[in-house]
Amino acid sequence: MTAPAKRCDTARQSAIVAGGMATPFRNGEPCVAARMAKRVLGVASALGADEAQLLTKSGLDRGLLTDPKGRVPIARVLDFLALLLEKASVERLGIILATTSEPDAYHTPALILLASETLARGFARAFEYQRLWGDGDRFAIVSGADVGRPRSEMAVSFRAPGRRHAATGVLEVCALAETLMAVRFLTGEADAAPVAWALPFAPADVDSLVAFFKQPPARVSSPAYVAFERDTMNRPVATAHALFRGVFEQQARSEIDALPALSELRGRVRAFLARALTTGSFSLQRCAVELALSPRTLERRLAEEGTSYAAELDEARRAAAQSLLTEGRTVDEVAFLTGYSERAAFHRACVRWFDRTPGQMRRRAIHDGA
Repeated sequence: MTAPAKRCDTARQSAIVAGGMATPFRNGEPCVAARMAKRVLGVASALGADEAQLLTKSGLDRGLLTDPKGRVPIARVLDFLALLLEKASVERLGIILATTSEPDAYHTPALILLASETLARGFARAFEYQRLWGDGDRFAIVSGADVGRPRSEMAVSFRAPGRRHAATGVLEVCALAETLMAVRFLTGEADAAPVAWALPFAPADVDSLVAFFKQPPARVSSPAYVAFERDTMNRPVATAHALFRGVFEQQARSEIDALPALSELRGRVRAFLARALTTGSFSLQRCAVELALSPRTLERRLAEEGTSYAAELDEARRAAAQSLLTEGRTVDEVAFLTGYSERAAFHRACVRWFDRTPGQMRRRAIHDGA
């Protein structure tokens, strides 16, 4: 077993964990539930790849992958998928990963979705317990306006865990494909298509994606999202059952309670940034002083959680800008409230985040709200 895998396995053995879940560790690499990670073996099989060789090269351990209560480092899963890029595109790998999954991979949150009254409520409830999937709060159900779409739509958004990797796009494609598969299954419409979907990168293998999503992607967007009409998301679920849902939610809460406690560091950094953006005093050094850490220690501990201060600052600015612009605030006001002293720098950031200028974002928000 590799050193990273040993660290995750040691942490697993030292904690009480129910049902094969995973979580980012304070003193180790971010990990995912083995039941989610083992799906890469199915992808390798579908492509006729040498599974043993891929496991060795990526540092993944088969025993850990097949352990119902195992934890697997996200970085090793991505390394495994990156090796498969010799056989298939990022886009095709994402579709294969989604379509070769075993039902038990999604665990209790999937049962909650199946037992909910509507798609929207089901997704919202399932995402409350997504920590059972092992990669933190990556999925969200949001208004179309939150991803630059009309308010008449709803979207499921996805942010890939950890730092960007050669295979991160595989996870993003997979997440959107899985969401669409759930909608198709629960509505009984095998060929249902979203009104829009987008990725944080410009896909190269568009044909593979169009074949699955039934339409080309919208402009590059971060986070990735797949959008549907509100009427679709508010449709009743045929398998809804209030009693069963209550049982499944009770089970999920018990499983969450059994997980090791999450590190509070990222939350403390985010709380600091929420307060500090408007003051103009939000440097790494200032945050470190607030948290009683050295800048080097702060960066090291964030890196252990698969993030960085720069990434957290960028995300805090992006989220604040999106919210404020959709409220119709002026561009200069939003630039100030997100900590930009120069309008041009804010303009460039918006184009990078949303593929739109801040003025375009604001005008669209005003038009949609009219």
